[in-house]
Amino acid sequence: MTSFKALALAGLVLCAAPAPVLAAPAATAEAVAAFAKPTQAERLATLKALLDARGLKYEVQPFNSGKPGVPEGYNVVVTLGQGDKDILLTAHYDAEVLKDGKLVDGVVDNAASVVALVNAAEQLKGGLKNHRLRVVFFDQEELGLLGAFAYAQGPDAARTAAVVNFDINAYGDTPFFYAGEGEVRAVIQAGMAAACGAAKEDCVSFDRYPPSDHLAFRKAGVLATSISILPRAEVLDLQAFMADPKAAKAPPRILGLIHTPQDTMADVDPKTVERAAALAVAAAKAFDAR
Repeated sequence: MTSFKALALAGLVLCAAPAPVLAAPAATAEAVAAFAKPTQAERLATLKALLDARGLKYEVQPFNSGKPGVPEGYNVVVTLGQGDKDILLTAHYDAEVLKDGKLVDGVVDNAASVVALVNAAEQLKGGLKNHRLRVVFFDQEELGLLGAFAYAQGPDAARTAAVVNFDINAYGDTPFFYAGEGEVRAVIQAGMAAACGAAKEDCVSFDRYPPSDHLAFRKAGVLATSISILPRAEVLDLQAFMADPKAAKAPPRILGLIHTPQDTMADVDPKTVERAAALAVAAAKAFDAR
């Protein structure tokens, strides 16, 4: 299941925080727009070039899903600081492939989140107090969370203390997050309350959150949440849709935007990308302190 994809299909059927390093909106927009490439390999090259330009060292981790017809994927990992356990900030950099074989621009889903986490990594170069920080950019999320599953089942999974995933952070003013379930719910709620308070954001908690890379870690028993930002009206529409899709009069706008040719820079607001970066910094610190 891919990020927001199942819900998009259902929708079609139904009808004081640190200042971001990229303070200039034009620079942020340029970084996001650079990911609109015709191949996944070129998106990977764009990510590597951006990290090189920011002086962020990274490791490319190849993986093979074992699924017929699926090529090798490449997760990109930035490691900051030291610690016995890891806090992960994550986002996927791949884009949806249309039926005609073309890639969508994939800037709303999910280049904006990628740039936000690159900004956050710059601010967190010194690491965290209690954990090692890893900023992980997943490949093949659109093929079924394959990059996330590869990491969650890989050699570093045992040292992962918490995962904060970012998916859909391109426009709007209201962050929302997955509240968790069972014994981890209280921890996620407390961590996100601290993060949203530090970032001065009025965050909305979702009991049912669209499928994204956090699911790979939850299935592995790791504490994990996902964060998105949309306009408040869209957030409330999506929350209601998630609670009861059949009762919705119309699908939320975002579900008709992602995975389509309409996912373009027309719906990217640099200010939203920058506030997502600030929230990522706050979330990393909040879960580091728990």
